[in-house]
Amino acid sequence: MTSRTRPRLAAIAALALALTACGGGGGGGDGEQSIKLVVAQYTEGTRPYWEELIKSFETANPGKNVDLQVIDWGNISAQVATMIQTKQFPDVLNLNVFADYAEAGLLYRAEEVVSKEVLGDFLPSFAANAAYEQTQYGLPFVATVNGLYYNKKILKEAGLDKPPATWDEFKAAAKAIKALPGGYVPYALAMGAEGGDYEFGTWLRANNGDWRVNGKWAVNGERSLETLQFLKTLTQEGHTQPNPGQTNRADGTWPLFAQGKAAMVYASFGTRAFLDPVEKAGIEYGTAPHPVNNGATPATHGIQDYLMAFKKDGNQELVRQFLTYFYQAGNYAKYLKVEGLLPTTQSASDVLRQDAKVAPIVDMVARARFDPTSEPVWSELRGTIAAELGTGLAADSDPAALLGKFQQIAERP
Repeated sequence: MTSRTRPRLAAIAALALALTACGGGGGGGDGEQSIKLVVAQYTEGTRPYWEELIKSFETANPGKNVDLQVIDWGNISAQVATMIQTKQFPDVLNLNVFADYAEAGLLYRAEEVVSKEVLGDFLPSFAANAAYEQTQYGLPFVATVNGLYYNKKILKEAGLDKPPATWDEFKAAAKAIKALPGGYVPYALAMGAEGGDYEFGTWLRANNGDWRVNGKWAVNGERSLETLQFLKTLTQEGHTQPNPGQTNRADGTWPLFAQGKAAMVYASFGTRAFLDPVEKAGIEYGTAPHPVNNGATPATHGIQDYLMAFKKDGNQELVRQFLTYFYQAGNYAKYLKVEGLLPTTQSASDVLRQDAKVAPIVDMVARARFDPTSEPVWSELRGTIAAELGTGLAADSDPAALLGKFQQIAERP
């Protein structure tokens, strides 16, 4: 892929040049004794895990220190942007995008900050999705595979012995569920700013489309438009909860499912943040890929987040030591168990497969399809899509115009 200079990267690129000019662009020097680790909070277990890991690392490496900062997902993008703009670069960052920083020359290559053993341990599909211009900069951190959860009791009441496999079956199921007494929501649809792009992308791939097709952006393609119109129709016909365009997952659709009010919902397979309240409520549930259309092959939606290491004078060796320590199978697998997330390494996959409940979910990873996170523009594009996509469900919306706006961002020179 050819790199393109974009207005959104001008400030980052300028900072990269300034960083290099002042000697901060490489790993030379006598070696830092302290590095800053900035991570997102996934669950209440996030901070305790990292504090324990850091304590054990510092004990094994006297005189070396890791300064931890944990930021909730709602604020981390804005706070990281401020760090970059003010040149307060973290040494190691956990985020769901990396390519714009790689394009600006701010990151070490993956091979520079982990051992050969760790580098070779990453699952190939995740390593490929962590590369910019055929060079791996991102370190695959955690993964989820996502798809359809369904309430077995509600489907049975509607006369359904299995989840719908096609869009036609889905529409028929939604109609039957809506007709039931009890006011059930046939499908809890989250198209709000938190994760709406994930859910739409899942439906898009289930319609035999994608964000990019044959190496070109297809955000406003025929399949994309058909998908948004399909979801708009579901909304207008009352087959979703009210106002899905402003509904998020964690505080919207997931609670509806846990309360036994929603028959079907998009969620992460095995993730404790979703499953703990569902299982506590005693909901009898099943999982499946989303119903397909236009001959699509059923697939799960794969999401991976990244670790990345910023170039700073003298920090490379300590960063390398810490990241290699984290990715030791026992340390990494423990983190995944704490968060209820999936592995991006073969060694941790082998550990998690020993759990009979987790093993089938781990095996789904190989069939997952991903968003185009290796494209530098994806960070900007995803932000706009997440903020505005839900407006396309309104009765007076123009889905074609909305998708056309997104396409313009993707193709901006």
